[in-house]
Amino acid sequence: MEIRHQPYRRQGQWVVYWKSAWTGKRHHRGFSSEESAREFIDAMTEIKEREKEALRRRRKRAACPRLTVEELLSRYLSVALSNPVTIRETRHHAAHLLRLFRDRQAARLTCDDALRFIEAQRARGLRQTTINRRVSILRAALRWGVRMGLLAQDPLAGLRLPKASSRRVPPPTPRELRRIFRVAAPHLQRVIVIGAYCGPRIGPSELFRLRWRDVDLERGVIRMPNAAKGARDAVREIPVRKALVPLLRRWRGEDEAAGVEHIVHWRGRQVRTVHRAWHAALRRAGVRQELSTYSLRHAYATYSAANGAPLKSLSALMGHRDATMILKVYQHALEHQGARTVEMMPDVLKLGTARRSRAAGRTVPPVPGMALRRFPSLSLWARFG
Repeated sequence: MEIRHQPYRRQGQWVVYWKSAWTGKRHHRGFSSEESAREFIDAMTEIKEREKEALRRRRKRAACPRLTVEELLSRYLSVALSNPVTIRETRHHAAHLLRLFRDRQAARLTCDDALRFIEAQRARGLRQTTINRRVSILRAALRWGVRMGLLAQDPLAGLRLPKASSRRVPPPTPRELRRIFRVAAPHLQRVIVIGAYCGPRIGPSELFRLRWRDVDLERGVIRMPNAAKGARDAVREIPVRKALVPLLRRWRGEDEAAGVEHIVHWRGRQVRTVHRAWHAALRRAGVRQELSTYSLRHAYATYSAANGAPLKSLSALMGHRDATMILKVYQHALEHQGARTVEMMPDVLKLGTARRSRAAGRTVPPVPGMALRRFPSLSLWARFG
C-alpha cells in the first residue's frame, strides 16, 4: 500500500493505492489529509493480519481433522446455503445421513460407507433418485469442506452413484380433473381452480400465501407471491381468465363477510397442506393414478403448451427464469400429440395424391424425373443404384 499526494485533485488529494489479495485488482481511495490516509492504511493492515491468522488456523485444522459428519453438515447448512426452501429440504434428507454417520469423522469416510448407506436405503424401499439425492448432499458438504480448508481432501471423490431413471407421472386428464373437482371439499376446489388455471406452486411457498389483497379483479390480475427459489421479484402477475372472474368474486364476497384474508383456508385459518383432502377426493372420484396436488401445476403447463401457448410466456407465468424447466420437467407428451406430430411431416412421396387418384377410379402415371427434380440427391440413386 502506498500514499500519493495529488494536488490537482479537487478533493481527496491524498490517495491510497493497494492491491486486493482476494481479487488481485488494484484499488484506490482519496482522503482530505495525510493523517486520514495513514489511519486507513493502519486499519487495512490490521484486517490483513487477521485474515492471515484465520487462514493459518484453518490450515492447522485441516492438517489434523477432527470434524464429525454432524458438525460438517451443520456448518454446510448454516453457511453454504441461503435459500430457505433448499435448506429445509436438505435438512430433511440430511437427517437420514446422520442416523448412520453422525459421530463418524468426515475425513475417514470411505466409498464402502456410502455403498452401505445406499443398500440400507434400498432395503427401506426408497427410489434410487431419492437415495442419490441424499448421497449427493453428503458429497456436496465434503467438497465444500475441502474448499473451506476444513478437510484436506474429499474421501468420496471416487464414488460413482448408480444411474437413476426419473419417474414422470402424467398429469390428470381434463375428465379426471372435472371428476375430482365435483367431489372435492370447498377449500380444495379453490386449490384445483387456481392450480389448474394459473399454475402456481401448490403449497406454503406460493398458493397458500395468496391473500385477497393480491387479487385485482378490476385489472384482471393475480399478484402471485414468488417462492424463494432465486426469483428476481417478490411477486409475479398472472392474468385471470374471464370465466374465473365471477367465481373469484363470489369467493371474495364470502371471505370478506367472514373476515378471512387468505384465499385457500380451512374454517378461516390458513392451511399448510391439503394432502388428506386431496387423496380423499381422488378416492371419491375413482382416480387410481398416483397423483399429487403438484400435478395441477403440471397440467397447467402441459395443456397450455399443447394448445400453442408460447413457452417463454408460460415459463414467466409459472415463475421460471427460462423455458428449460417447462421442457425438462413440466411438459408431458399427450397421447393424441403423437398422431398429430406424425401428420406434420410433409407428404414428400406424394402418397396422399396417389391414394386420392385411386379413389377417383383412375391411375395417374408418375411424371418421369419429378421426384428427382424436387430432390436432387435422389438422382444419385437413379444413376448409380
